[in-house]
Amino acid sequence: MSTIIPTIRKRQESTESPFWISFADLMTALVMLFLVVMSISMVAIASKSVVEKREQAQDIDQIFDDLSDRAVSGGVEIAINRANHTISFGEKVRFAHNSFQLSPEAVEKLQSFVPLLLHVRNTKKGVRWLKRIHIEGYTDQTGTYLYNVNLSLNRAQAVVCALFAGDLLPEERRLLRQLLIIDGAAATAVKESPKESRRVEVRLEFRQLEEHEVVPEVNEMPIGRCALRMDWDKEPDQTVKKQKSPSSDE
Repeated sequence: MSTIIPTIRKRQESTESPFWISFADLMTALVMLFLVVMSISMVAIASKSVVEKREQAQDIDQIFDDLSDRAVSGGVEIAINRANHTISFGEKVRFAHNSFQLSPEAVEKLQSFVPLLLHVRNTKKGVRWLKRIHIEGYTDQTGTYLYNVNLSLNRAQAVVCALFAGDLLPEERRLLRQLLIIDGAAATAVKESPKESRRVEVRLEFRQLEEHEVVPEVNEMPIGRCALRMDWDKEPDQTVKKQKSPSSDE
């Protein structure tokens, strides 16, 4: 009887690991990881920008809230347009036909507005966001374009003269000189009637998110007819003349 001897085959160990990752697979994984990280970073940056813009809008709203509250408590009549950041003063601060002369009542009203401006500028939010204060003069649609541009500038300068004519400390004058800028708006943004159009508005310009606070140099040149000097002990010339021309606004 023959004996059958079973043959035991030894399991041969494989020389290849089942977990081996090729170089191409590794590079693909790294690229995917990079894309995921970049996507997360972009979403985070976009979200931060949205949050910062929302916070800026809220701060600007609070600036106007503060300005409005102080105007009401101080009896200063102003109208705030938050959409374009402008402040108007109604019929009391309007100009007669073909004139850039302010009435004593208008001058008094404008001077009572200065402490409100200085207050909001010196608040934490005002220092952070308020960049410039534009004094914008307007005419109606009658008259030649170049004449009305000149007339609108004269009206804006008359308002600046009135703002500086009040009882201000030297540092307050310097701050106003840093902030104020005169714009001649001519017949743009006309109102329903020519009388309403002959006006001056104050527009607040705010910094963008990426802008840092930069203190502008004080201009040594005089501002319009006021001839405002750095020598604050001397009174600026507040003479505002009445101008006439057959081509003026009406």
